[in-house]
Amino acid sequence: MMLLECDMSAADGYKSQLQIARILSENWMEANGYCLSCDSDRLKRTVANTKASDFVCDFCSQTYELKAFRRGLPRILPDGAYSALISRIRSGAVPTLLLLERNEAWKIQNLTAIHHLFLTPDVIEKRRPLSQSARRAGWVGCKIRLDLIAPDARIDIVRNRVPIDPSDVRAGFQRFNRLKDIAPDSRGWTTLTLRVVRGLKESVFTLRELYQQEQDFAASYPGNRNIRAKVRQQLQVLRDLGYIEFLGHGSYRLLL
Repeated sequence: MMLLECDMSAADGYKSQLQIARILSENWMEANGYCLSCDSDRLKRTVANTKASDFVCDFCSQTYELKAFRRGLPRILPDGAYSALISRIRSGAVPTLLLLERNEAWKIQNLTAIHHLFLTPDVIEKRRPLSQSARRAGWVGCKIRLDLIAPDARIDIVRNRVPIDPSDVRAGFQRFNRLKDIAPDSRGWTTLTLRVVRGLKESVFTLRELYQQEQDFAASYPGNRNIRAKVRQQLQVLRDLGYIEFLGHGSYRLLL
């Protein structure tokens, strides 16, 4: 049974608020978390200082990175080195994000997963290099643009202090595992197209309606001069993945 409050005794003796937050959130996840990618009911902490990974499933090797917040989820999530994250994305080693929201009393409010296959280079924003006077002069960090990620990437594990049935959580996560067959740089177009389709807020939509959202595609890929052809290509990709159905005469149905 998932308990929705943290064991405050786990942080006894610690003074730093950052350390306390890390210890309490990781302790709670270790006691209550489970793998979304397989049927394992436990997650194992990774070795201390493992880059971009806090937990791993011993059965399927799916990795997870935990982020804890005291208020609602941000639109933009600060992360580490830009080059390292892009390298992990392109190598297929980027973890699924676990975004934990808690209140002042460390009671869990929400827990949301961001599917790792939706973390593509186009949702990673490069920060300006640190100044020459900084201790790590020239270091380039990054931000994860959660606001640019398709809503389908978000899988609720706890919603408004109510745990979601694990079978429903896993089904929501695993239905997008088919995206792994698409290279990360190409996958950005696929997930962007899915996000724009979702934005139409209709289960049945037309190619013409997607063309009317051309500015959304151009904002993410300003160098592309043939956006409409790319959109048609991505609709075929989504159809082949089983996420949309072609109805004929330029009409489609979203199956998700």
